[in-house]
Amino acid sequence: MRFIAATWLIFISLTATSVMAQCNQKVHITDIAYAKNSSYFSSKYSSELDELIAHPPKQAGYLLLEFKVSKIQPSEDVRHYNKWLANRRVDRIRTYLNESKYSAPIISRILTASTNTDRSVAIHWCAFSEQESNLRVAKLETPTVITQ
Repeated sequence: MRFIAATWLIFISLTATSVMAQCNQKVHITDIAYAKNSSYFSSKYSSELDELIAHPPKQAGYLLLEFKVSKIQPSEDVRHYNKWLANRRVDRIRTYLNESKYSAPIISRILTASTNTDRSVAIHWCAFSEQESNLRVAKLETPTVITQ
């Protein structure tokens, strides 16, 4: 019984996540630029994030952090390093927002087939559609077992 309940919960979670990750009408908020080989953003961008935290969008939705990694790399080691650095850059923004108690969900996406070499994380607002706002994930409760 637990296996079935766990399987069902995983299925619902994956379904809900894939629905949330689609952002058909994203609104660009800002870009957080990084220096070459750095995962730290300047205080200028801290101010922009503080403004976002102080004045969050009014409609229900989530924040999308998006970083593009060029698909053309000189070697597999460089590609691995660039993906690692992309994750660090996105995590810095996510950590900053989480430590500031930003209330909306945050989803990140690293695109590994880019054709340009941009070192910035794009921040977008993705409003929930009617269908997504009505989506609910079932609460998993432990079944009551009656023994005789």
